[in-house]
Amino acid sequence: MKKTGFDRVHRFLNNIADEAELSLDAANRENGEDVLALARVLIPEATGASRLAIRGYQMPDGGYLMDFGPKAKVIEGEKGPRPFVNPALKATRDRRKKRNRKAIKDAIARAKNG
Repeated sequence: MKKTGFDRVHRFLNNIADEAELSLDAANRENGEDVLALARVLIPEATGASRLAIRGYQMPDGGYLMDFGPKAKVIEGEKGPRPFVNPALKATRDRRKKRNRKAIKDAIARAKNG
């Protein structure tokens, strides 16, 4: 049976989904760790306990849960400014976008070769 262009495209599209999922899972973890590291530096109550309470968890679906600790609501208030969360997100925004873009490009390259 002769392989057609459609067969190659179909195989490529099937491969890219798996590759993209693996690449983005790793990128999500790295992005979350970047935000948390900067939040630890920016937290106003610079006690060791409040810094240690800021941590992240890899989720089974590939996401990364960022926990800013039990004092986050006390420090941030209900709907007020978030003095260490928002600046950490803003400062890492470009780096996180670039990391995600690179993860997709790498997934496409691996899907082409595999």
